Amino acid sequence: MSDWSAGYVSDIEYLPGFYREQGPAHLTLSCLINGIAPPSTANGFDYCELGCGHGTTVALFAAANPQGRFHAVDFHPAHIARARDAAEAAGLTNISFHEASFAEMAEGEGPELPEFDFVTLHGVYSWVSPMNRGAIARFLAKKLKPGGLVYVSYNAMPGWAPMMPLQRLLYEYSGLVHQRSDVQVKAGLDFAEQLYKAGAKILGDEAMFGKLRGETKTQSATDQSVYLAHEYLNGSWQPLYHVDVARELGEAKLTYAGSATLFENYPDLALTPDQRKALDSIGVPSLRETFKDYCVGRPFRRDVFVRGARRISVAKRDAMLMDMAMALTIPRADARTTIQVPLGEATLEARHYEPIFDALAEGPRRIGELMELPEVRQAGGNLSAVEIAGMLTGSNQAIPVPNPPETVTPLPGVLAHNRAAANELATSEGRKSSAFAASVGGAGLHVSTMEALLYDGLCEGVPETLDALVAHAMRRLAAPENADDASRKAIADSMDWCLRNSLPVWRKLGVIG
Repeated sequence: MSDWSAGYVSDIEYLPGFYREQGPAHLTLSCLINGIAPPSTANGFDYCELGCGHGTTVALFAAANPQGRFHAVDFHPAHIARARDAAEAAGLTNISFHEASFAEMAEGEGPELPEFDFVTLHGVYSWVSPMNRGAIARFLAKKLKPGGLVYVSYNAMPGWAPMMPLQRLLYEYSGLVHQRSDVQVKAGLDFAEQLYKAGAKILGDEAMFGKLRGETKTQSATDQSVYLAHEYLNGSWQPLYHVDVARELGEAKLTYAGSATLFENYPDLALTPDQRKALDSIGVPSLRETFKDYCVGRPFRRDVFVRGARRISVAKRDAMLMDMAMALTIPRADARTTIQVPLGEATLEARHYEPIFDALAEGPRRIGELMELPEVRQAGGNLSAVEIAGMLTGSNQAIPVPNPPETVTPLPGVLAHNRAAANELATSEGRKSSAFAASVGGAGLHVSTMEALLYDGLCEGVPETLDALVAHAMRRLAAPENADDASRKAIADSMDWCLRNSLPVWRKLGVIG
């Protein structure tokens, strides 16, 4: 490891990725669900991402939120160079990328920065040293506005406990392999699997090794090795208990507001009645949240902290939610009332949600309007604004829109960002997914390679017909003109699905012009 890396994997760059929970609108909703006033975003806001990597997430939010002023920081010069190039290619003018360490930021030796309404850290906090975590807290104490939010994700205990023996083996074995980190982690997995087959069952099982080794829907096998190196080989890797994170960030006057994994804010969806009864006896919030982790066993947390929590009444919270809109992010045919929650499977009331899905299929609607739909009113029951917002967003079927526009107009920055993202994915080797910005809600959508090829083709002026777009996709994919029928059909079927399903959603969200 290089001295400047402080034990963090730096010989290979991290992978680009988009994490929707870092969005201002999503964090606003998390606060409202928990009865806490969020920062106002209507007239502009200041946002910072610490440990931004390639800047994929923060750049998307900058494109989708032109009223915001964005800053992003990473200690890795290659990450910052790539992020700046991508921002320039997308024509973004409301974002700045800075190369600096957490210590430099904390001591004021980094760039001149404003105070922030939002600060986010994804995949950073449990991978860096206690010294760097202290520097993060000092930075937040100096630069987070009163009432400002912090999103911090981390590997959590005790849910991560079963994986700790494997992580330690991979880390120690990497020192025996004098090659790049991605090669080290693959060699370590080979050795771990050899031990497992020899009877070391504490290391996992066949399914786990298969998952760690193979490619996924969004990552190639090569990218998976890079991911595993950054996940497991950092010298300061340490899963954390929530109570310890709360104490550390308490030094910056931060208090826990709730989870950006929205379903975790609903006790009925995360805990059994007996678990809720037991935890209700715990009067210290940070301990109650920590003991909750013993029940749900989550290995990863997405915490939202606030500097100066302003509690609001249920009536005010509900009024703010009813003025918020929801926008469907999936085709109407894919909308579902059976959803996965921490306790397993839950079923939404079809009599409420089927008419809501029908209304949202026409375009974004305020939650207050959804509750006043004739079919919803006639159905009766106890449907609430906090349920609608949390269930639709938590199930990844819709996004919240805190300041809904009267009409949907694609933002120039969104179109430029998405064209650049589509071109990059369409021409990349190995990458399988990216993300587009949405003019509605200031959010983003994950997209596949075929969706990128569709967007890229339409931007290039390819006619909106299946044959023309399939031909464009085959050119971009460098598929031979004499490709076999099965290959051509697979491309055609995938493109046809994107035309019929993705494109209409994009138009309703201002993703495409």
